[in-house]
Amino acid sequence: MATAKRERKSARFYWILIAGLLVGYIAIKSHHIALAIEVYQGQPLTEDTSGAAK
Repeated sequence: MATAKRERKSARFYWILIAGLLVGYIAIKSHHIALAIEVYQGQPLTEDTSGAAK
C-alpha cells in the first residue's frame, strides 16, 4: 500500500513539474514573439515583397 501511495505522489509531482515547464516555455516564447513583433514594426521594406510567401 505504501508503494502505491508513493507512486501516486510521485506521478502527481511529475505532472505538476511538466505543467510548470510548459507554462514557463509558453511565457518565454510569447515574450520572444512580442519582442520580435515590436522590433519588426516600423522597419521599412527596401525591396518589393509581393509574392514572397508563395
